[in-house]
Amino acid sequence: MKTTVFELTPDLEVELEPKNYPYGKEDVPLGTYTAKLDFMLWSKSGLTINCFFTLEDSHRKISLSVYRKAANQGRYLAGEIEVRYLPFGTLLELTVEANALGKPRLTNMVMKKQQ
Repeated sequence: MKTTVFELTPDLEVELEPKNYPYGKEDVPLGTYTAKLDFMLWSKSGLTINCFFTLEDSHRKISLSVYRKAANQGRYLAGEIEVRYLPFGTLLELTVEANALGKPRLTNMVMKKQQ
């Protein structure tokens, strides 16, 4: 299966505008809510996938990261979902909690039925 995660290039950055997707604790709500996956980019290190979402209720844009963990056999999991293969436009239920530093952390992701 082919990954849907993009490599960041200057041209791609201008086209997708990741800077319009804030990731700070004051910008990303905690809790469980529905969002559409707009696109994904590999981090510069290649160890993280940055996911860019539009919230369904407010249409705000946010960014959350998914990390590769050895405990998951090196997979990029959010809950049970391997995010590398998600198609853009997928509607997801996200669960976001605060980490030890109070920053938002994606802890679960569930695909929602398209209506």
